[in-house]
Amino acid sequence: MNLDKVRARPFLLLTISDAVESGSLTPEKLAQIESQLVDMSLKIAKSFYSPVISHDLKKSCSIVMGVTTLGLLKLCGGDSLSARKILLEDSVITCFRKGWEQVNSLFKAHGSEADRATLLANYQYKDSEYQDIAAIHESLLGEQLDANLLIEIAAKFKNPLSNMDIYPDEIDEISIKADVQLSVFETLMKRHAIGHQDYDNFKALLLTYRDKPEVFLAEFGEATAAILKKFNGQMSLRIAGWFASIEDDFKNIFQLLAIENSGPEIYISIFNEMLRGNINAKKFMHAYESLLKTERQLHPNLKEQIEAERSFEDLLEAEDSDLSHEDILSELSHNITDDNY
Repeated sequence: MNLDKVRARPFLLLTISDAVESGSLTPEKLAQIESQLVDMSLKIAKSFYSPVISHDLKKSCSIVMGVTTLGLLKLCGGDSLSARKILLEDSVITCFRKGWEQVNSLFKAHGSEADRATLLANYQYKDSEYQDIAAIHESLLGEQLDANLLIEIAAKFKNPLSNMDIYPDEIDEISIKADVQLSVFETLMKRHAIGHQDYDNFKALLLTYRDKPEVFLAEFGEATAAILKKFNGQMSLRIAGWFASIEDDFKNIFQLLAIENSGPEIYISIFNEMLRGNINAKKFMHAYESLLKTERQLHPNLKEQIEAERSFEDLLEAEDSDLSHEDILSELSHNITDDNY
């Protein structure tokens, strides 16, 4: 029955095969469809690959099969009778164009700098296999739209306390969520008029949240609601989906209060936990310098970051008056041509 054919062949070929078997698709019309598929395959090969390389030509044929099948499914809604009518009364080119609309939406989602040849390769569809090309397309598009959404969220919540850089090609959802968590906490601090150097008040607020969880939950709810009011649509939904885990993270972080003493120590530890150690050293210099000697020993990584920042600033401020521009170029040239370089 047709079930076996559905499992083994693309919907486009299944529709053509059924039309041939029923006698509704004439040899002349079939030849026309084959010719049009070949022409489109050559155009894809010339535009994105190489028409003289066998592997690229086969890839282009497979892509045309996938894109055309996708277009036919979009036009007929998966109904076999409607699909047959489209092929008989219209043309396979119409199906390809409809499929290309979907592919073009993926191109746009990736931006003008995207490698379109690589993206197209996802639509390869061999004539001897069955796969849900529509689901594949929706998955590809959904993943990229979500990546774009995460980039947009990262830009909205970028915080000077964070030393994390978000690169479009390396979306780190955990890091973006950390900046959102940081924004939530700064909203709580602002509610109590606590600045980033009010360490004693900072510690008192955390102790209140730890000892009175109902107070934290109430204020956390108000803070997150205030943040969501600034956004709408998909961004709001995406951010709201993180709040449950952010709430749990806060509860775990509050346990640090049991083993730490001074306000500056807790301040560094809390933000260090939120940002997973990726803190902006310049923003924490004052807190570090306010620590007791024994407390400083508990933050060696921050000490190294601050020393690196200071040594870099010293390097920028150093005067090289004893070396002229020509002397520097000469020294560079000597190093580059040195066999031991």
